[in-house]
Amino acid sequence: MPSHGLIPSSPPRAPKRSRSVAVRAALLFFVSLVGTVIVGVPAQSVPPASPRPPKPLVIAHRGGAMESTENTIGAFQRATRLGADGIETDIRLTRDGVVVIYHDEKFGRVEGLAPAQRTRLVSDLTYAELSRQTLLPVGEDTGGRRVPTLNDLLASVRSGLLNIEIKRGARFNELVNKTAEILRRFDGLDRVVLETPDLATAQKLRNAIGPRLKLHINPDYDGSASFDASLERVLKFKPHSISVSQKKVSLELIDKAHKAGVEVWTWTVNSPDIGKAMALMGVDAIKTDRPSMLLDLLRDSRQRGRQ
Repeated sequence: MPSHGLIPSSPPRAPKRSRSVAVRAALLFFVSLVGTVIVGVPAQSVPPASPRPPKPLVIAHRGGAMESTENTIGAFQRATRLGADGIETDIRLTRDGVVVIYHDEKFGRVEGLAPAQRTRLVSDLTYAELSRQTLLPVGEDTGGRRVPTLNDLLASVRSGLLNIEIKRGARFNELVNKTAEILRRFDGLDRVVLETPDLATAQKLRNAIGPRLKLHINPDYDGSASFDASLERVLKFKPHSISVSQKKVSLELIDKAHKAGVEVWTWTVNSPDIGKAMALMGVDAIKTDRPSMLLDLLRDSRQRGRQ
């Protein structure tokens, strides 16, 4: 209705915009498309960005656990054939001192045993006992795969990054020492991104293997401290990269890590929408159980990055 000379009321306030990951990612993507705008400075005066390898890297989590039998040589080799930039895996120690590729603390899940039968610790089994039973096939696997060793992985997967997580458990110090001994002899050390469960172990491995070793740490490892406080300590240590849950990734975290010279790797992303958001926000690598999905999703942007 007309105001009839009355002072018009203030216009209604716009609803508060969401600060969701998707909104922030879309904004970042828009900025990346139109380029950096600096008020009062001609566009041509802004130096062109240095060429960088296509990001984010695609890391097949446990070799791509939703597409092939997890933590097997077959899964790792398939992931690299697909074009994944690397694989993620886990190591433990058997009773007879063999460093094996195995995620769970207890034996039985990947072998297909019922939950009530999963009572024996991997650390209580010899390697012969652990590898005697074949693993339940997943995806393209037709069966017959068995638990490999760390030496099997290093000998059989000859390309791509090897993101290896040292799992905490019985005889942990022995596992750390044996891992250091194996990696010191490995001529592809530059491909290894070694994840440790705490800073003390990371420092021990850095001392044992040297500065070439790429160390990878989850800032959420210390339950006695806040995430922010733990993140500050980890960034001060300056690992190669940090491992961050997709739920905790933010533009602020990425910026802080990059300013410290540390890469941000996120896990475990199996949704296309979240994969897009993480890529647009600028993470350096995404761990996924579905490498073929993520590679298809990122293919166009990767081709542009190579041009």
